[in-house]
Amino acid sequence: MRWKALLALAALLSACQVTPQTGQGQALEALGVLGGTEAQPTLLGKPLDLSGASLAKEGEAFSGTLLPGMVVQVKGEDTGTRIRVEALEVQVELRGPVANVDLQAGTLVVLGQTVYTDANTRIYEKAPRGYRTLLLSDLRVGDYVEVQGTATDTGILATYVERYPAPSSQVETEGRVQGLKTEAKTFTLNGFTVNYAQARVEGTPQDGVWAEVKGTLSGTTILATKVAFKGQGQSGFGTSRRVELEGPIANLDEAAMTFSLLGYTVDFSRAQVVGNLTEGSYVEAKGQVDGNDPTLLHAQLVKVKYPKTRAPKAKAKGQVTALDPEAMTLALGSLAFYADQNTLVKRDDPDGPMAFGEIQVGDYVDVAYDPATQDAEGRFYALRIEVKGATGSEEGEWEGPVQNVDSANYSFGLLGYTVVTDASTQFEANDQTYDQAGFFALIRVGDWVEVKGTLSGTALQAREVELKGRR
Repeated sequence: MRWKALLALAALLSACQVTPQTGQGQALEALGVLGGTEAQPTLLGKPLDLSGASLAKEGEAFSGTLLPGMVVQVKGEDTGTRIRVEALEVQVELRGPVANVDLQAGTLVVLGQTVYTDANTRIYEKAPRGYRTLLLSDLRVGDYVEVQGTATDTGILATYVERYPAPSSQVETEGRVQGLKTEAKTFTLNGFTVNYAQARVEGTPQDGVWAEVKGTLSGTTILATKVAFKGQGQSGFGTSRRVELEGPIANLDEAAMTFSLLGYTVDFSRAQVVGNLTEGSYVEAKGQVDGNDPTLLHAQLVKVKYPKTRAPKAKAKGQVTALDPEAMTLALGSLAFYADQNTLVKRDDPDGPMAFGEIQVGDYVDVAYDPATQDAEGRFYALRIEVKGATGSEEGEWEGPVQNVDSANYSFGLLGYTVVTDASTQFEANDQTYDQAGFFALIRVGDWVEVKGTLSGTALQAREVELKGRR
């Protein structure tokens, strides 16, 4: 009956209303994964207004770049169309050397912890002009990385991995304390011995509690400078707070109706759940922190945003030149792809999921794919399709394998186009800049390149060309 429908609607609106009303919007406390772009980061699908914000990273002032995939804790105001940020802090789970990379499993091991990656994971390294994106296959044993995401007892579901240009003995990790020796001031964490004799200690040392450790790595011993003994995860909002979380879930327990998300245990037993919850799926959760346990969130609304999709082994960028919405196929010039209901399809602006049928010919897209899953028509399976810009953009980005090289005319083939360069084109390879002749002495068929420029017919006039290696 109509009155029951109205009551249900009122209950739903009440569930969505998790923060008090203010004069201009709603006060917001959130912990989640940044989306959008480097130029316009978003959270919970809304652009961030950072004009009056104080930025921090791990308790220290931060003046770096906010990138998609970063985990941030935000306090501010939701105006409805954007989030006006008062304070933002970047949250790091792990920092240290890579001990193992498993491309088949989509994992790497850092300081004894398994880091799980999928199509939602962003991998970066800093380049002379901003940041470049990487694949898991670009990482090597011994690389020094920073990891952000959802930490669990079995590892980390990574949303952000950054490779640093040089190794370091400075490490950061967290996990459950084992073998505590209070007199010696040591314990074991993920197979490493932590010596906290000279550390600044927060909380009470106990076996079995969660600990966050910063220090210097010497062999298999971490000489700690800071140790925080606490409940699992960030839980930085305190008890009885209404907060919003966004990120990948782990430890899904359908019987208990709980899962782990960014350091919280989320109880969804009384929540409205939109979508199909699965291990590793990417969700938004709104609710209230338990009055006695600051690591427990009682959710009122849980919405599945993106499915879990395995880690890609290749990617391409370009303009959609052909599209079949019913067959779920598209082409970027000479490179074609097929998708299905498990393909993650999203847009950058506004950040959020979209239907395959919303993609248009002429859109600039970033496609992460598996080159081992080619169909009878020569199309590759798309794990993630990300729409980067609208039809008619003046300049676009193209990425893929070099098809041919014409060193005499300083041009090469890419995705069926001819990339034309001139004296004004900027060239980069291995973090070094090159002139035109020097770059064309390096480039080979099969090399992976990224081109920024403008397309006219089948000619792509390059403003920037970066050699990214061979996939």
